Amino acid sequence: MTRPGLDGNPLELTPAWFNDLFDTIGIDAEVRGLTAKSIGTGQIGENVRFVFDYAHQGGEAPATLVGKFPSASEASLATAAMLGHYRREVMFYRTFPKVAGKITPAAYYTDYDPATNRFALIMEDMAPSEQGDQLKGCSVAEAELALAAAAVLHAAYWEDESLDQHDWLQGTAASPPPVLTTEQVAGLWTGFKQRYAAQLTSDVIEVGDAYAAALPRWGEAQLGPFALTHNDFRLDNMLFGKPGAPKPIALVDWQTAARGAPANDVAYFIGAGLTREERPKHEKALLRYYHARLVEAGVTGYGFDELYEHYRWYCFYGMSVAFGAAMLVKQTERGDEMFLTMLRRHAAQARDNDALVLLT
Repeated sequence: MTRPGLDGNPLELTPAWFNDLFDTIGIDAEVRGLTAKSIGTGQIGENVRFVFDYAHQGGEAPATLVGKFPSASEASLATAAMLGHYRREVMFYRTFPKVAGKITPAAYYTDYDPATNRFALIMEDMAPSEQGDQLKGCSVAEAELALAAAAVLHAAYWEDESLDQHDWLQGTAASPPPVLTTEQVAGLWTGFKQRYAAQLTSDVIEVGDAYAAALPRWGEAQLGPFALTHNDFRLDNMLFGKPGAPKPIALVDWQTAARGAPANDVAYFIGAGLTREERPKHEKALLRYYHARLVEAGVTGYGFDELYEHYRWYCFYGMSVAFGAAMLVKQTERGDEMFLTMLRRHAAQARDNDALVLLT
């Protein structure tokens, strides 16, 4: 097979390439024609939906597939190369069968070329599932679906020392030090404040300044247990199924997967996923819901009070994602609105949970 996304334009993939793929993975089908269309608004990668016209279609042949490929943006390509995003996403699907395909789309084909940092990921199409909307926020029912999936993810490799074998997974004993130091991340906050000065209020700036000043100490601490984590666990990376769907939710964009703190994913999701008005009404109940799902999955020795203390500590993480990504990936109108919204919500989350005292 030629290598899509590595050898050419993925929008120009041919029926012959997919016939080779289906033959390789044992799907009985003959593709006669196909259409390819770009979908989504990815900041780091580009997504394409393939719709097939079959001369012969066996029972397992998919009507459609979705492919993920390198970004067309030079800034995003450079960021992905610097941070190892493309290799990490491919290796996640190849390495973690307790998670990949269960709370994610199934992967039909993965490829990565270290020489060029090009990659391709051909996945199950989750349509008619609907992507979450980071700007709009989510309902309590959708939040519970997300947190149930988080419990599956975290429980699968809870305190699992084998995670440290993977040099491509962030935060492991085998992985290199982060490309960006905590001082450099704090510097991105300075640039963000300058770029978006007219859109930032004094209360948000106060939280951001306190966090940036504490980042060297904050970044060195990992509180509590460790597990396999997503690290960009937010609504835009979630596909919600229709009632009765085989997968009520599917998590995508595993480019930041890590050996990390489970509470980090949870604080990031709740802080940015619920609106400023709705989060305080449901925050503790959602935390208890997540904790109950962890216990059901077999996790022991991790009490709710401990989870809440870790939640308070990690509610700052989403701020660094917001201002860091805004300064490192291609700038778009929706991206600006999304990162500013996330930043404001996390600043409020920190205040509401009296987390600023933890930085002193």
